[in-house]
Amino acid sequence: MPVLSTPLTELLWVTTRPPIAACTAELSTLMSRLEPAAEPAPVFKSLTRVVVPLVCDSSTVWISIAGQRPSHISFGVADSGVGEQWAGREDAGPACRNSHEPGGALIDGDSVVVPINPSVTQGQPAYRGVLRMTFHGLRPTVTHALLGHLLVERAIALVQREQLASKVDNLQRALSSNREIGAAMGILMARHQLTSDQAFDLLRRTSQHLHRKIVAIAAEVIESGELERPCGVELLERRPTPGPPRRPHHLRLAR
Repeated sequence: MPVLSTPLTELLWVTTRPPIAACTAELSTLMSRLEPAAEPAPVFKSLTRVVVPLVCDSSTVWISIAGQRPSHISFGVADSGVGEQWAGREDAGPACRNSHEPGGALIDGDSVVVPINPSVTQGQPAYRGVLRMTFHGLRPTVTHALLGHLLVERAIALVQREQLASKVDNLQRALSSNREIGAAMGILMARHQLTSDQAFDLLRRTSQHLHRKIVAIAAEVIESGELERPCGVELLERRPTPGPPRRPHHLRLAR
């Protein structure tokens, strides 16, 4: 959880409407309401709820994943006329270039516009977008822009954290599967005098014949100490006998 400095906490307490208590714990609680997920859409959907009505009167997030058509989610207070929706949209939202506010945020009339532009995580589709927080009857200040930037950064960090956790989990499962396959290969090599390539090929052919994953076949070999070969699967794969070498064709030169 990010720790906010005392001057920043005081600034948020003075200028934010409605006032946020000058307490790091309460600001951290605000950020903790964001829903963690490996996909950006659920996280930023929860962001639209977090900022209404504590920070602004309505909010909209545009998200484009892997260069696809952007989608947006809007959420507002009951009297603002903004309902919650998730739909496709051609425009990715207001432009955020040439901004001099914190984190690239832009104060645009009665709204604060914050770009969503995370660094690309290897193995994950890139995404980018925009958060717009709208205020009714109030011109937002630089503090609102700063708070929006902090929440966007927190949402990006949650997505990255969950993506990394998912990657670690997948690597751990892959490592466990490789260990089981290696152990099963060792059993088959010792029992049938096979090479490592022959043992793996036997597991592969059995897996294809039974339409089951190799790791499932390997787990049964480890448990029973033997491979129950289905009919038609031999210990060694039969390869076609090569025929006699073909004589080369000689070209006849025209006289």
